[in-house]
Amino acid sequence: MRQSTILRVVFCLVISILPLGANAGSFVLNEQSVSGLGLSFAGGAAQAEDASTLFFNPAGLARLEQGELQFGLHAIIPSAEFTNRGSRYNLPGTPFDGLPVTGNNGGNGGVNHILGNLYLTQPVFRSPKCGDLTVGVGLTSPFGLETDYDPAWVGRYAALRTKLTTIDIQPTVSYRIDRLSFGAGLDVQRASARLSQTIDFGLAAQSPLAQFYAALPAILAARGVPAAAIPGTIAATRQAYTNAGFVPGGLDGVSEITGDDWSVGFTLGALFEYRKGDDETGFLQDGRIGFSYRSAIDHTLEGDAAFRRVPLITAAGAPVQFPTPTAFQDIFFNQGASAALDLPDIFHFSIYQRFARQFAIMGDVAWTRWSRLQDVPIVFANPGTPTNVLNINYQDAMRYAVGFEWYACKNLTLRTGAAYDETPIRSPEFRTPRIPDNNRYFLSAGARWSPKSWMDIDVGYAHLFVNDPRSNFTDNQGHALIGTYEAQVDIVSASVTIRWGGPRHVTETYAKDSKETFRK
Repeated sequence: MRQSTILRVVFCLVISILPLGANAGSFVLNEQSVSGLGLSFAGGAAQAEDASTLFFNPAGLARLEQGELQFGLHAIIPSAEFTNRGSRYNLPGTPFDGLPVTGNNGGNGGVNHILGNLYLTQPVFRSPKCGDLTVGVGLTSPFGLETDYDPAWVGRYAALRTKLTTIDIQPTVSYRIDRLSFGAGLDVQRASARLSQTIDFGLAAQSPLAQFYAALPAILAARGVPAAAIPGTIAATRQAYTNAGFVPGGLDGVSEITGDDWSVGFTLGALFEYRKGDDETGFLQDGRIGFSYRSAIDHTLEGDAAFRRVPLITAAGAPVQFPTPTAFQDIFFNQGASAALDLPDIFHFSIYQRFARQFAIMGDVAWTRWSRLQDVPIVFANPGTPTNVLNINYQDAMRYAVGFEWYACKNLTLRTGAAYDETPIRSPEFRTPRIPDNNRYFLSAGARWSPKSWMDIDVGYAHLFVNDPRSNFTDNQGHALIGTYEAQVDIVSASVTIRWGGPRHVTETYAKDSKETFRK
């Protein structure tokens, strides 16, 4: 197959794949490089061996000697199965406190997805005097998640379906002078979200109905009902509303909120090559350290809120009807909505060291400033519709990784890696079923095969062991979701990298003329 045909196929595939969200630890997606997956993403800011360095450290682009197009696909297969261990109503001071919340375990809340990424890079020039300049662009999805539970599950009042998708377009430039490289990229990002959950209208009706029942003696007396008949009439009214489902868990409606937004951030990186393979006869060859910073991005998602199965507050056969039966429908109707989503910034430090010519070891530390994300208020266009606040309350989290490469022969590289990834969730009280995350351990392996001088094929596999997350989360209505999850993730990835041409080597005369032109 000719290179031009391959390019057309790759572009068609990436357009069809990228808009899909994916499920990952919390909702940062590290799956931006197949070569990186085999190393558990160790050394991402220092390895700089293919075009995917654009995402992890843009400074690494200056090391690439040829133009590159890389297209990767990642099959992400998560599992999150909940076991109920006494979920109940957490409403102190009310007659409903401690009552069990009914429902099943929700099935597997994890949703399988395929995530794609695309990188295109091109060296502009290479010059001993002017340095090296490379440009590129990346198309990635740095954040994303999806969970989806059975509509009748016990945690339905906290979450049914949650989907967050981001698409990031990153034009990038990288410059190297001697052993030091710098890179910068602009992150033009689109975020879209869909959130659905059940509303316990049977519980929500208890307050207005309590006021209604308290007013009934005066209402009935004003209608001329004999005093002796008033208690029985009130009891019959209560029973009619109970039979109509106006009890906790008796009348469920559904809310679904969708929204999207475009926003802009940036990525900066630096790379220092403390060894450049200048001693091939010694034990150590190439060595470099890298640092990158991906900025925070603030989104204001704007879209629509839809409400279904909103009941009338009425009961067949009740001697007295509630005076404003459309009270819920006057508040919960289809309308506009918006939500502020503050995505975190990420600091990334890596080291790469090649030794004995055939081997390399990598280390990695990343810090994600999750503490920016505390609450996500969902504000409705109608001022009378109460704001729905998602209480996230994240704390900052660290990620540590080590990786090992064996350059087995000219056309084959083998990889393995391990990582420990901290969860930003503070405690079971803040573990919402939308993101049932916990500390994770990565084990991974991968390989690169180069069938042609201009083509690399990478494959990778990782298994994520997730400490069983415990939940003691209470939603805004007072439903306490108490139980444990069994969680794990499998990732299978493959990519193809196509290379062409080479850099424009700037001659000494050209460099001199360029400097003279610049002075003028």
